Formats: sequence, C-alpha cells, structure tokens
Amino acid sequence: MQSASESALGKRTAAEALLSDLPENLTDQQVQQLLNDADQLPVESITASNIRRVVAQFDKKIKKNAEMRIKFDGDPEKFLKSEVDLDEEVKKLEQLSSMPELYPEFIQLGGAPMLVGLLSHANTDIAVEVMNVLNELTDPDTVLDASEPQAFIDALIACQLPELSVELLTRIKEDDSDEDFQAVSSTLSVIENLCDLQPETAISRYFNVPKFIPWLLKRIRSPDKADKIDYNRVYSAEILSIFLQQSRECREMVGRTEAHLDGVDKLLRCISAYRKTDPDSSEEEEYVSNLFSCLCSLMMVSEHQVRFGQIQGIDLAIRMMKERKFACRLALRLLNYALQGCAPNCQVFVEKAGLKTMFSMFMRKGVKGKRASTEEREDDEHCCACIHSLCRFCTGTETARVLNKFTENTFEKLERLLELHDTYKTRVEEAEERFKTRERDDEELKELEVDENEQRFLDRCENGLFTLQQIDLIILRLANMGNEAVRSRLLALLGVKGIATKEVVDVVTEYAQNLGQDAKAEKDELPGLFGALQDQPAQT
Repeated sequence: MQSASESALGKRTAAEALLSDLPENLTDQQVQQLLNDADQLPVESITASNIRRVVAQFDKKIKKNAEMRIKFDGDPEKFLKSEVDLDEEVKKLEQLSSMPELYPEFIQLGGAPMLVGLLSHANTDIAVEVMNVLNELTDPDTVLDASEPQAFIDALIACQLPELSVELLTRIKEDDSDEDFQAVSSTLSVIENLCDLQPETAISRYFNVPKFIPWLLKRIRSPDKADKIDYNRVYSAEILSIFLQQSRECREMVGRTEAHLDGVDKLLRCISAYRKTDPDSSEEEEYVSNLFSCLCSLMMVSEHQVRFGQIQGIDLAIRMMKERKFACRLALRLLNYALQGCAPNCQVFVEKAGLKTMFSMFMRKGVKGKRASTEEREDDEHCCACIHSLCRFCTGTETARVLNKFTENTFEKLERLLELHDTYKTRVEEAEERFKTRERDDEELKELEVDENEQRFLDRCENGLFTLQQIDLIILRLANMGNEAVRSRLLALLGVKGIATKEVVDVVTEYAQNLGQDAKAEKDELPGLFGALQDQPAQT
C-alpha cells in the first residue's frame, strides 16, 4: 500500500496514510510540507464557551471534504488539504473525554451523527481515527461522570454506531500495519464499552448485524500452536463470551448448524489444540478460558448440548481431564454444563469411560483440618454437579456402572461423599452465623435497597450452599437407585457419622423450593424420594 515517498516519511499519522491516493509526480518535499503545515496548526482547546463553535467548525470541515471529494473525484491531490483538515478536527474531539460535562451539549449540537457518520468515510484512515476518538469518549468511567450518561450512549447507538463499527471491522486489514491492528482493538473496545453501559440494547443491535458474529468466530479460530495468540484474538473471544453470557437469542443462534455458524463445532476445534499442551502466556490462558466460557454458555441451550455430545465434545472433555493440563479444570466445568439436564450426554459420558476420570477428581485428598482453596471448592462443585446429573439421568447399564463406582474399595466414595457433606454444611452454617452476628448499618442497607433475606441467601451460596445441595441430592438419588447394598451402607454411614437424614431432607427441600417453573418436574419428583431415607439405623 505504501509508495516510495511514504517509506521516507517514517511513522504514519492518520493524515500521512492519505499519501497512498496521491499521484506519483508529487515530490516527497511537497508532501512533507503539507503534513508539516497541518501538524503546526494550533489545536484549539475545547471549553464550555467555545464548544458550539468547535462543533460548527467540525461540521464545516466534513461538508468541505465531501464537496472537494465530489468536485475532484479521481484527483486526490486536489482534496488532500480538506482531508488533512478534517483529520485534525476529528483528533481535536478527543479532548472531550476529559470533559464529560460537555457531552450533553455535544449531543444537543448534533455532534454525535457527525462523528459517528465518519465511520463510513471513503478513507479508512479517517474512519479509524474516528474510532480511536470514540474509544476514548465511551470509556465507562468517563461516561458515568457525565450528567446524562445513558442519553449520550443512546445518541451514539441511534446514529447506527453498532452497524457502522462492524462495517469498519470488515474493511480494516489488520496485517497491513500496526495502526490497522490497533484500529481493530479500538473497535472491540468500543463494543465492550457499549455492552458495559447499555448491555441489552448494545448486544441486541450488534447481534443483529449479520456480519458481526461470523467475524468474531473467524477471528478467534485457533491457529497452529506455533503461531502467537495475538491481542485481538484474545479480545474477540472475550467479546463473544460476553454476548453469549448475556443474550439467550445469541446463544440459540450461534450454535445452530442451519445458520451456518455452528459455534459448538468451531469452538471445540479451537480448544482441541490444548488437550495436551498448556498455553504459553497469561494472555493465552485468558484466551483459552474465554473459549471454554463460550462453550459453557452454549450448553445452556438443550439442542447445543446434544450437538456437543454428537461431535465428540464429551470425549474431548474427558481426555482433557485425564491429561491434567491447564484445560483440565475448564473441561470439568464444561462437562457440568454439558451434562446438566441432558440425558443423552450422561449416557455418552459413561459409555466413553468418563467415570474413572470424574471419580478420580472427586476423590482428591480431603480438606479436613484446613480450608479448601477456591480452586478446590470449584472442583468440588463441578464434580458433585456432574455426579448428580449422572445419578439422575443415566438408565440401564449406565446406571449400574455409576452405582458400581460407589461400591469400589469398600464404599470409599460414599465415605468421601459424607465427608464433603460435613465440610460444606459447616461452611454454610458458619456463613449463616456471620450474617446473624455481624454489625450492619440499617440505614445503609435501606439506602442500597438490600433485601436481608436475599443477602443471606447469597452469602450462603458464596460459601458452598449449591455444592452442599448437589451432595445431598446425590445422597437422595443413591438411596433411590435400586441398589440395596449401596442404600444400606449409605444409611449406616449416615448413622455412624451422626448425620441425621433430616439434614439431607431440609437441604433438598430448600433446593426444591427455589426451583423455577421450568424445573417443575424435578420439583414435584423430589419429595417422593425422601421415604428411602427413613429406615436409617440408630446412631452408634
């Protein structure tokens, strides 16, 4: 793209990038003089007293440039000066980021459509400069200092910022220069800013731009391991993760094969590179974590769960757990999502010999006498959730294989299960006690509109309530799965360890009470299972 004259000029500015359009007979000295003249123009500071004039001047430069481009179409030398002038006016507006109090007036004066409209400028370098300015202006910390932050973001979105920014993404050729690479970074940053400030509106608008999700999926596709994972690849995976976490519509569409997206397959191919190999850097670790987060979100759609099982996703996750590399724990979490409520995947998991690997993680050394680390508690949660899914949904031979795991080595896994019950019951009770005894400022709670019961529930969840519920659901399921040896030993161990069946019933009852209408079948089923716990032997 660069001519010989450009190479002699060193680092490009946005204005210097215009040189690619110039005829060859313009000398280097003439070009440099034009740029020097532009750089030496005084940059007027924007203030409350002159912002009206600044916006009017900006409008004038836009119209002048458009007029010159039409008048001298095909003769870039004739409209170069107007393009340089416009570029300088765009740069000037970056000053607004340090004066968010002027945002409302900027919007009132019509500055938003002028600025955003330039994203479609024929000269990509002008559009890139606009995006850099928008990145500064939409920084959440800055916007929230404005008197009307939502009005500012609404105005930008109303000017088709989502649509025009995606169009710019498709125009930029990242490999051409560092400036182009940075332009993609700035565009992704603007998208993230809008999603932070107006998540529902921004995600809906971007998702409905046909080219956007395909662009993200293409950008995050995993290269050969020899290639470096660049910043924009990591950022693209993060943006996709945000969209999938917050939008059910996005989750449903991204995984569909008929939409020619097939995100489940594409993301599986990305993570497969890390089955036996660890990421090389913290940046690459973030990339891999975002890929797994994307897949976890897609597993919230039942048809995508089934697709995951059909294209060897379960098998890949099991293999990753066996390798015990960086992806091991991420694969465990993914399996939790893939098995949840999905009977076909539970069957596949057992058929693919996943039980040995899962129970190996389940039987890690206990944490008795010490507080479990955050990672260990997360592993406990995902292991127990997976095992509960297997106990609930497996049928036939697969059910027998699950039960058989609990009979191995004189029922050691039952003992481990009850050990975990004690550990997490204690943690939840301690959280409950702290909530009751801590000093609270009632006025502050009222001001923040904090519901005490909701806060109490959240405190208990943070300290392992969900894991305790999964443990006790496993206990209840095992007592009802038709293996009298397992049931008898389970009841005996409950008695020996001094765990009253009422403890288990109370925990499961609370769990059932908090289930939504979409889980009505499970909610109705659970009370009918309590009877199998009633003939508990006397405690010794």
